[in-house]
Amino acid sequence: MRIHSFARYLLFALLLLGAACASQPWKNRQLAPGLQWQHVHTEQGMPGKQNVHVLTVNPQQRTLTLAFVTDTFLRTSQFGYDNKALAAMNAGFFKIKEGRGSATYLRVNGQTIDDLPTQDHPRLNGALILPMRGMPHIEYAQPNAVYNAAPADETVLVTGPVLLLDGKAQAMDSTSEFISHRHPRSCLCTTGRGTTLLVTVDGRNEEALGMSLFELTDLLKKLRCRNAINLDGGGSTTLWIKDQPDKGVVNCPSDNKQFDHAGERPVGNVLLVR
Repeated sequence: MRIHSFARYLLFALLLLGAACASQPWKNRQLAPGLQWQHVHTEQGMPGKQNVHVLTVNPQQRTLTLAFVTDTFLRTSQFGYDNKALAAMNAGFFKIKEGRGSATYLRVNGQTIDDLPTQDHPRLNGALILPMRGMPHIEYAQPNAVYNAAPADETVLVTGPVLLLDGKAQAMDSTSEFISHRHPRSCLCTTGRGTTLLVTVDGRNEEALGMSLFELTDLLKKLRCRNAINLDGGGSTTLWIKDQPDKGVVNCPSDNKQFDHAGERPVGNVLLVR
């Protein structure tokens, strides 16, 4: 399916989502063949004032890969620039106190980078699987042995929680502040039309309140996502796009506690669009 036909479909869904907001409609831009960018900053049709970015990726025209470092952390913008990507978004959780390393199981192109137990944390209950070509796959995390035997051209990142499977919202612990409180969020979803969405929601500011994972799931359903998984959020949430102002950082990362583009947090790994 051609990207522009899906872009019209997605734009229609976005317009429905924010139909009450005449002053701040969704902005829509074609970045490259197979890559669309939508953005809105509004409180209409949203749970409070929100700043949301959506990248639509057509896997028939673009590739989605994971880049990582093992001995330090880098800003998402640096990952994107160094890898000559069209766009980059922060990805998995990492060991922020140790100053290096993934906080979950990570296997990239057949090489196991971090062999942490896949089922060791109830919140990080899912796996994002990136094939060399084609659609990402989202599932509940399986034992390490399964992923250690995965094909050499697959990348596996344990993260979570899983938000949607086959269009159905997944059960989450409503007593967890990580889940029920509003925070900046990053997530990935796949649609029934064969595209992948990378979504960021800014937060921790009166101009962008952030979302609970229940609110985020509702947003993803309105965007017609079928399968979705949460990624690292909070101060890590960053979306970078090549050749955009502010060194390519288009959202407002919260690590500097300001509603601007200068609050990037160094991270351990990112998703790249090429």
